[in-house]
Formats: sequence, C-alpha cells, structure tokens
Amino acid sequence: MRIASPELIKDLVSKNERIDSRKMLEYRKISGGINPISKAEGSCYLSIGETKVLVGIKFGLMKPYPDTPDEGGMMVSLNYNPVVWKDLPPNMDIEVSRVLDRSIRESKMIDLKEFCITPEEQAFQIFIDCYILNYDGNLLDALNLAAVKALLNMKMPKLENNKIVISDRKINLRSIPVIVTISSINNKYVVDLNNLEEKAADFSVSISYLDEKTICAMQKTGTGGIPMKEMQKIFEIGAEKQKELRRVFK
Repeated sequence: MRIASPELIKDLVSKNERIDSRKMLEYRKISGGINPISKAEGSCYLSIGETKVLVGIKFGLMKPYPDTPDEGGMMVSLNYNPVVWKDLPPNMDIEVSRVLDRSIRESKMIDLKEFCITPEEQAFQIFIDCYILNYDGNLLDALNLAAVKALLNMKMPKLENNKIVISDRKINLRSIPVIVTISSINNKYVVDLNNLEEKAADFSVSISYLDEKTICAMQKTGTGGIPMKEMQKIFEIGAEKQKELRRVFK
C-alpha cells in the first residue's frame, strides 16, 4: 500500500518526480471494453490506473419539459459503495455528476430533438448510470471517456406497442467531448493525479474539449488561485492531452 504525505508529494513534484515514477504530463495505462452489461442499451468498462468505472445507458419515457417541448431528456447519475470514497469530501459525487452532465449537454453531442416522440406529450429519456468500482484519482476523466464510449456504441430507441425497443440505427452524435483535468502542485502542472497526489494539489481545472481549439465546459476545484497569465498554458496542455485521450475511441 502506498503511503505518502502531501508534503512528500509536493517535494517530489518540485524535483519533477512523481510517486509512481511517471512524468508530469503522463497518464497511467487506460484500458477497458464496450458493452459488458448485456441488459444495458450501451455500456463501457474503463480503467485509468487503479481507478475503475462502469457506465451503462438505458432509455425511459417522459413528458417533455415545458421549456423544451420538442426534446427528449438526459440524466446522469453516479453510484458507488461508501467504502470506495471513504476519504473524499461529502457531495463530491454530486459535483462530479454535474460536471459530466454539463460536458455532454453543452457539447451538443446528442440532438435531444431526435428523442422526442410527440411534442409536449411523450419523449425518450436517456439515463447515463455511472458506477465507481475502485477509486485512485482522476475520476472525471475516466467517467467522461467511459460515458462517451458507451454512447458511441448505442443505437436509437423506438416505440412499438407502447414499449421501448432498440432499432438498428446508431445515434447521430454531433461531437465528442473529452475532459482533461490539469492540476497544479507546487507550481508544476500535472495530469492524471492518483488519490495521494490529489491531496497535495493546490487546484485542478477540468476542461471539456470538442477539439484542440474548442472548449464547451470547465470546472475548477481547490482553494489555490490561478493567475490569468497561466490559463493559456493550462489550455495548451489540455489541448495536447485531449488528442492523446481520443485514441481510446479508435
């Protein structure tokens, strides 16, 4: 079991070293597979190092919301065993699910109008259910990759005899959002923090990219401030790393 204080982590990073011998901008091994859940309409298992997540997608029926009468709905939920997150701040699960929802929603990757059956009366709702199987840092990047990969392998629903069935037509995805979380430890920028490193971070910025020049969502955590002159550097790091992460979809 790794045991290290935030002070040790900061000292290592100040020397351009990390507790697991990675480079500052190096991700751990990413692996996984699609459709491990046979009863889901789309699913993906994915791991980044020892952080392991599972995302399953199902459809339901809903009445369209009054402000979007010709659109279906989407809901992101996060599920976990309390033992998995015993050392993390309360309500972090709510924050993570909201950022993931915002990334998918603001990217416009799903045209919710295609999920409307009858305007103002009936529509399909997409449930994106996320499960944390093991936690060792960088949860948001892992969940985003798994959710998008599950959506990429999902097919359109249709209504037959008032029952939801799945057609042979794939969902038309208009963009592919990729979240990159960049953290600062002792004024050094680091990606893919493990759980120990997260405790030493001054701040982290999670940026959702549609491509290297287009950002659709962003979230900052931590108490440390970010000088404006540093934001451009952070954006440039994220733009490069998002290209690397997109290889997961090939």
